Amino acid sequence: MEVTIKDDCRNSELIVGHLVIEGIENAKNRNNRIEKLVSVLEKEIKENSANFLNNERINAYERFINSSKSAIASTACGPKILVELILKSGHLPKISRAVDCMNIVSIRSGLTFSMWNKDLIKGNIVYKMSNGKEKYWPFMGEEVELLKDEVAAFDDEKVLCLVRYRDSKYAPTTIETKNLVVHVQGVAGIKREAIENALDEIERLLVENVKGKVVEKKIIMI
Repeated sequence: MEVTIKDDCRNSELIVGHLVIEGIENAKNRNNRIEKLVSVLEKEIKENSANFLNNERINAYERFINSSKSAIASTACGPKILVELILKSGHLPKISRAVDCMNIVSIRSGLTFSMWNKDLIKGNIVYKMSNGKEKYWPFMGEEVELLKDEVAAFDDEKVLCLVRYRDSKYAPTTIETKNLVVHVQGVAGIKREAIENALDEIERLLVENVKGKVVEKKIIMI
């Protein structure tokens, strides 16, 4: 699978961490390791949410988000959305073990992640500016049409994610998913080292908790 960033995204200084794991054993119920990690994280957020909401990476995403218009009204990046969900509901949503791993690392690192069912991705992945009118169906939202010049990831058929927000429902990770593609997306103000560290951590958590074999791992930049 090729992953490329088109030159029209140069101003965003996009950095993408790419990971493919095949043969996973996903499940809805949390094992003891994930349950402990989630419980500790929820407690820390409730006691001092500022540590998770006010940092240089969240600020970098907010500058990126505020630099252009979008079909999505929300101005919150992925990790901020997750923290606010915990503050509102008291807990991190339970989707599956694989998604739990992603959410834990996203919140801890302050970085935006996407996770897809590899078998639902058609062809290669390219990050580029939207032409406008492409369909995008965000989690926790209704399907919309992108505006022109939104930074997004596409396969040969569809929008996989909007970098300012999160991934789409077109290639979701479910408990039946066997093969995963995971991306960590950084923008201007976020260092390559942060992406590399987050990619290492999500790899470790996934292999420990849903097994599988890592078949691709790399960093993509312009």
